[in-house]
Amino acid sequence: MSESTMPDKVVPLESLGELVHDGDSVAFGGGWFANHPMAAVRELIRAGRKDIHAITVVGSADMDLMAAAGTLGHLSFAMVTLEAFGLAPNVRKSIESGKLPFTEYTGLGLLIGLEAQGRGVPFLPYRGPFGSDIPARYPEVYATTTCPFTGEELTAVRAIQPDVAIVHALRADAEGNAQWDNTSGPDVEMAKAARKVIVTCEEVVDRSVIVENSHMTKLPGFYVEAVIEAPFGAHPTSHVPRYAMDAWEIMEYAAAAGSPSFSDYVDEIRGESEADYRTRVLKDRDTVLRALVCAAEVIEGA
Repeated sequence: MSESTMPDKVVPLESLGELVHDGDSVAFGGGWFANHPMAAVRELIRAGRKDIHAITVVGSADMDLMAAAGTLGHLSFAMVTLEAFGLAPNVRKSIESGKLPFTEYTGLGLLIGLEAQGRGVPFLPYRGPFGSDIPARYPEVYATTTCPFTGEELTAVRAIQPDVAIVHALRADAEGNAQWDNTSGPDVEMAKAARKVIVTCEEVVDRSVIVENSHMTKLPGFYVEAVIEAPFGAHPTSHVPRYAMDAWEIMEYAAAAGSPSFSDYVDEIRGESEADYRTRVLKDRDTVLRALVCAAEVIEGA
């Protein structure tokens, strides 16, 4: 295939509402305060998506924001946390009130379920989770199996196939070849398991840039349906090596999330474009966040 006939999968962020439908199961990449596809999360809220079955290994402000916005219809997770900034109040409130049905996995169990689907098998076994009552609580997910070679009793995790996976990469080309220059967390396993993959990225680049840095390609384009350029698309979480997490914004989020007026915070996001969001929230802070991640790399290499 010549370069002129290569597929162009680049679409605007505003088209996300057409790619993700109400009721879809959606795996969201990232973990802790890193690499969450936050621009996509904000756009799903703007698009008014409902009843999303979100799948996250270690969710953060992404899950909490969607819970507050009424976007979620179910949550499958190992953990959702604001880490040092406290609990995820809207997720907790939604679950405790019974408004948000949930499936709790162990972290490894969730990853193994995704990997099973990516490998095209109905389940994968592992040792554990010893001492946990989670497998007994979810017999539709976990089962006991016996190794045919050793007779050892193992835990089997059913394959997980999301309708959509949304992951945030450093860069991608128009064919969908996506690259990371640091950890990709659970993103690749999610993408390989999903029926449809959407990559948001810091920048869309020419194919030649991908070829020159081929060792960084963790997700080949044949997995990907759509590519969306979204600079600072993981904000306020980090995307190393471009920028550190925005602790100032996360502190503001944590303070607002637990207040009765948090609906005002959500409404502001609903009423603005992603470009408006960057202008409003980043101001001159983008320079600081870039400098912070550079400083961390210098300290690490010292």
